[in-house]
Amino acid sequence: MRDNPHDITKTFMRLMFANERRIYAYIYVLIPIQEEAEDIFQETIAVMWSKFDAFEEGKDFGAWGIGIAHNIIRNYRRKKSRSHFYLDEDIENLLEQEARQSIKSLDLRIEVLRQCLNQLNPLDRKIIHLRYDEDVSVKAIAEKISRTMKVIYVKLARANDFLLRCIRRTLAEQGG
Repeated sequence: MRDNPHDITKTFMRLMFANERRIYAYIYVLIPIQEEAEDIFQETIAVMWSKFDAFEEGKDFGAWGIGIAHNIIRNYRRKKSRSHFYLDEDIENLLEQEARQSIKSLDLRIEVLRQCLNQLNPLDRKIIHLRYDEDVSVKAIAEKISRTMKVIYVKLARANDFLLRCIRRTLAEQGG
């Protein structure tokens, strides 16, 4: 599969899409200036793409991307330290630990959300997917599944309420 350039691009994009929020969140915790965080994120993606042939299938793509982002951030800080921006190494290490903990917390919440989504009935899961994953309008969803917009709004509200309660309950049970 890795021999075909189209398959390589498709695989990279699938993995990147699934992990981009996680990687960006890590960067943003360490570089809270949005423009700079976005620049570092773009550079991270470029490096990940250029080194994608070294990525081992089956490994944690997000962790691999975070490792690359970590190195880019270190270089960024080194350059900044020469221009009056300097953080003590202890503070940098503390920020790094906080970023990794935030990512773990985000990963846990995403996993719990997936578990809760799987508890929805198939129609509600489809409506949630269309609305939030594919950004389909309520009107278009109603037309697509032959329901009124009012029914879709009610189903979305109930599904969102169920998901919120399910996530809170599951996290409380897991001590998260």
